Amino acid sequence: MRCSLSKALAASGLALVVSPFCFVAQAQDYIDVEAERRAAQEQRLNTQRQAPAQQTSQDPFGVQPAQSYPATSYGVNNAPAASGFGQQATAAGSQQASNSGSAAQLLLQLQQLQQEVMRLNGQVEEQAHELRILKEQSLERYVDLDRRVSTLTSGGVAAAGVASESAAMASATAANTTPTTSTGAANVSEQPGEANAYRAAYALVRSQQFDQAVSAFKQFLRQYPSGRYAPNAHYWLGELYLVIKTPDLESSRQAFTLLIDQYPDNAKVPDALYKLGQVHFRKGNREKARGYFDRVIKEYGGSNNTAAKLSQDFINENY
Repeated sequence: MRCSLSKALAASGLALVVSPFCFVAQAQDYIDVEAERRAAQEQRLNTQRQAPAQQTSQDPFGVQPAQSYPATSYGVNNAPAASGFGQQATAAGSQQASNSGSAAQLLLQLQQLQQEVMRLNGQVEEQAHELRILKEQSLERYVDLDRRVSTLTSGGVAAAGVASESAAMASATAANTTPTTSTGAANVSEQPGEANAYRAAYALVRSQQFDQAVSAFKQFLRQYPSGRYAPNAHYWLGELYLVIKTPDLESSRQAFTLLIDQYPDNAKVPDALYKLGQVHFRKGNREKARGYFDRVIKEYGGSNNTAAKLSQDFINENY
């Protein structure tokens, strides 16, 4: 019994002695394992810092990079980029804004085209109006000239020495004599060939060959500058310069002025004064034109002169 008890105590004592060593051994094993785990973790961290980003992302146990996590700041500079539905919405908005801009640009271009068409239509209408006025003026000049070169009854224009020339020319041709001349040139002797030259030039007026008539009367005055029919030639040049295809107002003014200055007693002076008023009116000198009209009325109105009546009618219509 004593021996068994001694054996039991001895065994217990041995166990008690061995037990602390076992605990120390287990603790040492635990410490070694933890140290190895920390060492392994530090090695992995070092490896992740040195390895490329794509290798780190493939390690399921490694530390994930910060950029893979959603941003936590909502500031303007740190806002996350749009993705998924947000990107689609942004793209749709950009497309809609682009379409809206294109539509606005097309509308603006359409408005500009409409304005340009309106401007061109206005120019066409204005030019058409000017053309109508030119046609009317041209027709008026032709009618006026035809009235002056036509055979009319005595008195009125005939007394002014304008249209009666047609009858005088016709009578002279039938009687094989020279045509009559206006007052102020009757005392001038007729030069050989003068009457025929004047008759040929005046025939061009009657046939409305105005450009040829201008050349014929200018040639007549070069040959017979002081001839018996020189006043008539100056008058018809003044008339013709107003009705040719390209009117020459200055040449017309010079022709009428020369007639008035050199032959103040000529019967064509009242008509020349009236025509000078028209020339200055067409040149834009309204006041100077009015002076000529008033002069005709003042000097020849009491004689029932046609030029005076025409001057008064012109004043009533334009002043």
